[in-house]
Amino acid sequence: MKQRLLTHKKTNKKLILFNVQDFEMRNPIKQYGHSIIVKQMVLNSVPKEEITGEKKFTATSRNIFQKALNDWLKLKGAYQNIKVPENLIQLLKTESKKDQEKLLDKFVLTPDVLTAFIFKAYHEFGFTLSQYTPKFSQKNVNPKYMPLAKIINCGTHWHCFFTTFNRLKREKTQLHYISSAFGVHRTDLVRHITSSESVFNLDHLPHITL
Repeated sequence: MKQRLLTHKKTNKKLILFNVQDFEMRNPIKQYGHSIIVKQMVLNSVPKEEITGEKKFTATSRNIFQKALNDWLKLKGAYQNIKVPENLIQLLKTESKKDQEKLLDKFVLTPDVLTAFIFKAYHEFGFTLSQYTPKFSQKNVNPKYMPLAKIINCGTHWHCFFTTFNRLKREKTQLHYISSAFGVHRTDLVRHITSSESVFNLDHLPHITL
């Protein structure tokens, strides 16, 4: 995980900005846990050398790590206790675009339910997780709303959930879905999503807006 230290010009207040990094075909539970634990350690001023293992933890750093680990375990338990809607489970069992469109028709998917679904898809069905962002950010795009794509993958079958920035409502993102059943090659999809020119416009891809 990369981070940048920013200084507010007027207040001189320090701000740590964490950059979302791409990864491919990982265990999503371990990936989320590592990210959350490292972020908490950085925010609590654990030296980089101790986080990377170049130096041993001090007693203070060890306590910070243990608290971060405990917090993550509680959060993981909360995600695993979320009931994943049957529509999403059936999504993994069909290779029919028509069936997938029916399953997601007027379906509302919250971030917490999506995370719970990703965990369950890995734990029970063997779907790994990949995550992608545009290679170059637009100057007029708030990093908080940077488009992001999550692809769960099992063999040749994949399901992608990606966000786009709403040009009319400047502070609103939209969630979309596309899968291997939609006739788009995964490599082409990733290339398109990670292109800086696609930050605002992915409309020409076949997809479902949730």
